[in-house]
Amino acid sequence: MGVFINMMWPCSHSPFSVAAAASDEAYLIQLQKAAQAKRLWEHRHWQVLLHYQPRLWSGSAESQVDDAAFFLSPSGKYDPQAELDATLASFFAPPDQEEGAEHPQCKFIARYQWLKQELGFDAESLPEYACPQFDDWMAEMGPDAVTLVFPAAYLNNPASMFGHTLLRIDSNKRSTQTRLLDFTVNYAADTEEERGLSYAMKGLFGAYEGSFSVAPYYVQVKRYGDIENRDIWEYHLTLSHEEVLRMLMHTWELRSAGLDYYFLDENCSYQLLSLLEAAR
Repeated sequence: MGVFINMMWPCSHSPFSVAAAASDEAYLIQLQKAAQAKRLWEHRHWQVLLHYQPRLWSGSAESQVDDAAFFLSPSGKYDPQAELDATLASFFAPPDQEEGAEHPQCKFIARYQWLKQELGFDAESLPEYACPQFDDWMAEMGPDAVTLVFPAAYLNNPASMFGHTLLRIDSNKRSTQTRLLDFTVNYAADTEEERGLSYAMKGLFGAYEGSFSVAPYYVQVKRYGDIENRDIWEYHLTLSHEEVLRMLMHTWELRSAGLDYYFLDENCSYQLLSLLEAAR
């Protein structure tokens, strides 16, 4: 069953606004029925964007994202269909008047663009809002290509035995001589500089929260190359421009999302792979 907008209007509303709200609800129901007919919540791309994985015993879905703000349905972490219905409903929300607030079309821009492609949104029935924060972010990066960066192990730190991975966004504004000014996408655990046995145990059993971050490449080179004296390897990825944009739209959605960090499997490489999956 779809999640519908609750349309309640005070008596002071004009007949025009009531008619507009009723029209929005009718078009939302139409979109939800179209999504249900195509079973879009089972589509691999939707599963990737929400980080759903099968639950071990039941086979039902569960998202690996633990931040409630990442979901628009109260049951969205465990219910892909409810999250899709709630996401469609959120696209009809009026703009938030609070300064700096993002409309759901912008906050979840990768979801919006994919659902728009799959369902063919009618611009008159569902107006598209401007996303100035996202546009400024993209303009600052000037994305053209992506490079996988691998700082190798650091001999004085056993925890680095598998090295680290991050993605560099190669800008169309810079040359190979100025790549240090490009931005990187990184995923890491917030360990609060903890060390010793508790550090190892927490890393193995998911007691740390991991998150994505964006920072200039020279910051990463200083950390891994200059301070820790690691070798840094770079591998150019064969992503098209459209795939690079899809990857960054999903990165935008994950800016503040928290995920449990597991040293052996759900680590930096695993989570960066999810971005590449969203691109491809």
